[in-house]
Amino acid sequence: MSFVYAGSLMALAKVADALELALEPVAEKVGIDIDVLNTPDTTIPAEKYLHLHEEILQQTGNTELGLLIGRINYLESFHLYMSLASASNTFRDWINLIPGMTPAMGDFIQSSIKRKGEHFILQMDFEGLAKSKHCLLTDSFLTSSVMLMDGFCVLPVRPVRVDFTYPQPSDTKALQDVFRAPLHFDQPTSGLHYHKSVLDLPQLHVSTSVYDNVKEELEEFLSFTSWARDSFTTNLYTVIRRQLPTGNCTVKSVATALNMSSRTLQLRLKERDTQFRYFVQQVRSSLAVKYLQDQNFSIINIALLLGYGDPTSFSAAFKTWHGCSPREYRNK
Repeated sequence: MSFVYAGSLMALAKVADALELALEPVAEKVGIDIDVLNTPDTTIPAEKYLHLHEEILQQTGNTELGLLIGRINYLESFHLYMSLASASNTFRDWINLIPGMTPAMGDFIQSSIKRKGEHFILQMDFEGLAKSKHCLLTDSFLTSSVMLMDGFCVLPVRPVRVDFTYPQPSDTKALQDVFRAPLHFDQPTSGLHYHKSVLDLPQLHVSTSVYDNVKEELEEFLSFTSWARDSFTTNLYTVIRRQLPTGNCTVKSVATALNMSSRTLQLRLKERDTQFRYFVQQVRSSLAVKYLQDQNFSIINIALLLGYGDPTSFSAAFKTWHGCSPREYRNK
C-alpha cells in the first residue's frame, strides 16, 4: 500500500488553520491521529491522506485548496531546496536534483525530468491512484514546483505550458494567476514545460551568503579530521557533497567530476591512508550533525540530502557513527 510521511500533513494543518477549520476532528473522521504531526517521519496510508484532502475541500468549499496547499509546501520546502542549491554548480544541476527529493513525501508520488525537443518537462505521476483523485494533488505539486523553479534563479523562470490530468474546470482564473502559461487538461500526466534555455540562467544563491556558509561547513569538517586544507581535499569534499543527494555518489562519478580516472582517485586516497567509502562516511557524518542542528530539516529530508532512500537506512548508519539515533541526537 502506498504511503506518505506524516510531515506531509503540516501543509494541510496550516491551510486548515488559515481557513478556520479545526483539523483534528476532520483527521479523526478519515482515521488519522493528528498526534502523528509530532513524529513527521511516521508513515500513513496514502488513501487516508487523499481522503483528508477531500474532507477539507468538502468542509471549506474552497476550490483553490490545492493551490493554497502548494504555496505552503513551497514555503515549507524552501530551506531544503536552498541546501540543494548550495550544492549545485549550475541551475541545471539544481533542477536535476529535484526528482530525488520527491520521496520526502512518500512512495506514491514520482517525479522525473523528460526532454522534448527544445523543452524539458518536470513531470509528476501518482502511482496506483485513479485520475479522479488527482485534482488537489496536481494543483498542490505543480504550484509548489512552479514557485520553486522561479524562486532559485536571478531571472524569472516561467513555464511555457502546464499539463493537468483532470478535466478543465469551469473557472480557470486562479490557475491562470498562479501559472501564467497555457493550461492543458485531460493529459496523461501532470507536468510543467520549460524552454531549455532556462538551464543556463544564473542561480540566486550565487549572490547570497549561502556560498560563505558552505565554506564554513568545509572548515568545520576539516577541523574534526586530519585532512590537509589543500585543493584536492576541498574539491573532493565539494563533489561528494554535491553528489550525495542524487543517491549515486560512486568512485567513478566522483572521479569523473574531478577529471581523473577512478584508479587515480583511489591512489590519491591511498596516499592519505584512507579509502573512498570511509571519506564519504566522514562527509555524511559531519553533514548529518550539521543538519540535525537545524530544525528546518526533518529526518527524511536529511536522509535524502545524504543519499539515503529512507529514514530507516539513515538512522541505522547514524547510530554506527554516533551511538544513538538521529532523533535522540536532536533531542539532546
